Amino acid sequence: MSILPIFSASFAGFVLFGLFMWNMNVLLFVLLCVLVTIFLYTVEMNVFNFSHVSGFWLFLLSEVIIFGTLLFCCLYYDIGYYGNLSSPLELPFLGCFILLGSSIVATSYHHLIWWEWSWINLILTIILGSSFVLLQIFEFEEIMVSLYDTTFHASCFCTVGLHFSHVLLGVIGLITALIVGFDIFGYYRSSVIVWYWHFVDYVWLFVYTFVYVC
Repeated sequence: MSILPIFSASFAGFVLFGLFMWNMNVLLFVLLCVLVTIFLYTVEMNVFNFSHVSGFWLFLLSEVIIFGTLLFCCLYYDIGYYGNLSSPLELPFLGCFILLGSSIVATSYHHLIWWEWSWINLILTIILGSSFVLLQIFEFEEIMVSLYDTTFHASCFCTVGLHFSHVLLGVIGLITALIVGFDIFGYYRSSVIVWYWHFVDYVWLFVYTFVYVC
């Protein structure tokens, strides 16, 4: 019997509370819960040797539905004269190259995972992912509009913020894979991290198109 479902349900409740209350202490607690979840998952997988490939793809399907709903809201509430969050040819455009570059390096790590120096590609992926996180933080500081201005801007902030949280979670997962090591982390969990990172990269292309270009 696993304790992860109970822990995950409690974790989801704190996430919803933090989203509605905008409490920074809750955000820090959420980040701590993410680290604890990854640790418990790693320990449980090592003890019971589980492999939930179908469950992971169902998770990605639910993520596609969530992002699809938010992207539809961005299009639906875009009247035409609202300004975008940022210029599509500035920081968001640079973010496309950073994430696509990280996707290429992550693919190299996945294909060369049995090579003793494959961790170099993993470090490069972490560096590029962290660069995107810092780029997004800098963009948020430069944005002139507010979450409360219009429904369109609120939808855009929610979409970009949700993707930002996914990138941050992906970077934490990559760092965990690097620290734990391939011998303990295993091929399956390493593959899941790489697949998740590819998903985050490709979702950004849709976020960039719908939020910044359209």
